Amino acid sequence: YEPVLLVCCAVSVEAADAMSSVRALRAVLRSGSRLLQGRSSGKAPVRRAGGGVHIEPQYRQYPQLTKSQVLQAEFLSSFMWFWILWHLWHDPDAVFGHFPYPDPSKWTDEELGIPPIDEE
Repeated sequence: YEPVLLVCCAVSVEAADAMSSVRALRAVLRSGSRLLQGRSSGKAPVRRAGGGVHIEPQYRQYPQLTKSQVLQAEFLSSFMWFWILWHLWHDPDAVFGHFPYPDPSKWTDEELGIPPIDEE
């Protein structure tokens, strides 16, 4: 059991060393990115969000859509229906199946599960 225990300990030590080097590399990269962005680690970043809420909340009202959003929605829904109807017309087997539809008038009473009339 001792050789297995030593191997496991050696693997766990190597994994711990690798993780500590990854953490150190992450800290160095984070500091470098802050320097390149022009802010030091002690300064809080400046928010440039403007004042107030950008979209006013509206209780129980539909959202206000722009003309561009309406046109995009109309185009996408038109294309979707074109795609569906085109493929229904040109490839109906994909929806209805590629087999002859059975004629129900040729089915027997036994196939339908109907008992014979003379049995009571």
